Amino acid sequence: MRPDTWGMFADPAIWRFFGDGLVQTLALSVVSVVLSFPVGLAFALGRLSSRRWIRWPATAYVEAIRALPVLLLIVYFGIKGSSLFRPIFGADFELPRFWAGVLGLSLYTSAVLAEIIRAGILTLPRGQTEASRALGLSYPQTMRFVVLPQALRLMVPAMMGQLTTVIKDTSLVGTIGVFDLLRQGRTIYTQFFNPIEVLLIVATIYFVICFVLSQLSRRLELGSVTREAKIRMTELELRDQAA
Repeated sequence: MRPDTWGMFADPAIWRFFGDGLVQTLALSVVSVVLSFPVGLAFALGRLSSRRWIRWPATAYVEAIRALPVLLLIVYFGIKGSSLFRPIFGADFELPRFWAGVLGLSLYTSAVLAEIIRAGILTLPRGQTEASRALGLSYPQTMRFVVLPQALRLMVPAMMGQLTTVIKDTSLVGTIGVFDLLRQGRTIYTQFFNPIEVLLIVATIYFVICFVLSQLSRRLELGSVTREAKIRMTELELRDQAA
């Protein structure tokens, strides 16, 4: 570390350059999670299906994607993404690098979210599903109106944790030419020859974002535990009164 290289960080242009990369990082994270949630929900319900022709392909997808490195998926879409979509959008179609990164991150995140959603559904008491079916609700209605609203509240902390993971994984999209936060930092230190100082700044930015999200996730988790405990106590009180 050289003391004379820290003065450059007083330049607003340097921080605007970091800011552009941070915007790309946050956009990649949010878009990837938003796109992967409905896919993860579909595969989670598929894994819980009683029909084997639905359950087995859903299980194969989730287990196969989770076993692959995120970097491999990102590089694959960065190289082959355009050719995959040319039969749909035409021979001249070129997949933007941003969306190649989003596809790689979303594919992996959807498999992880599928397991989170499935675990959240399985944590609910089976009696609620049985009571809903006894009242005449169909399986889709039971999932939509009874099971998923409760399960999603329990899954919020885990989803926040996955968002934190996705933010860190966005550092891999620089391999396909996306100018995220880390790639912007790399551009700076190749010009000013101060990698340690620049990487310290980048690491601090990542730390602040992930720390805030982890604290928010912890508060949501404590809130979920408190709500669940209140529900349990209410059920016990009603049982005691009935007895």
